[in-house]
Amino acid sequence: MKDSLHICFGTMTGNAETLAQSAEERAQADGWTTHLLNLCDVKPTDLRDLRQVLFVVSTWGDGEPPDDAADFWYGLEDTALDLSHLTFAVFGLGDQDYDDFNGFGRRLDERLAVLGASRLHDRFDADLDFEDTFPGWADAVLAQLDSRRGNAPASA
Repeated sequence: MKDSLHICFGTMTGNAETLAQSAEERAQADGWTTHLLNLCDVKPTDLRDLRQVLFVVSTWGDGEPPDDAADFWYGLEDTALDLSHLTFAVFGLGDQDYDDFNGFGRRLDERLAVLGASRLHDRFDADLDFEDTFPGWADAVLAQLDSRRGNAPASA
């Protein structure tokens, strides 16, 4: 059986949660053991026990994390954890009409890398067309995960 895949989301309106649930369904169809987590239930220290994490997060206001991700984010900013064991990918939801477009997704991606985590896939900054762009991102990330493990997707 493949390694566990954790899918974490932070949302204000529910869009990031819906996309995270979609990613979970797709990963399960490929044979992954998944764990869907709202970032309000995750502490930065929890990342020490995780190996592969997809983050699906929205940005709120002027580049801020959504309320349910705020405690996680501010804790992550203040930690010096060694995350060199962690592989991650970030899908950010935002609106280009704001000055700090996808600010939280961008800062999360950068902070994880500073703490030593490895990007599985480049961060994707989605605009209001996130429903159209997410499936391609999810396909690419899951294909990358499968290739890193030397496995073909179960649904292939």
